[in-house]
Amino acid sequence: MMTSTAQRLLEATSSLSEPLLAEVLDFAEFLQSRQNSKLKADADTPLAALCGGLSASSTFAGSSSDIQVRLRDEWL
Repeated sequence: MMTSTAQRLLEATSSLSEPLLAEVLDFAEFLQSRQNSKLKADADTPLAALCGGLSASSTFAGSSSDIQVRLRDEWL
């Protein structure tokens, strides 16, 4: 059974000319490539590389009590 989005895509493209179908296919392949690249990049990032990622940010700079005050004051 097709999803509603896949069914709508099939219906929308059923009356398109061959050149327009080629454009739709090209765009779909681009999206697929971009998704695969992102998945690969996410899988290739070791967890250790993410450690300390916020330590250089201004929000998390300073002592833990300074950070707590800044975060609390943000909501006031």
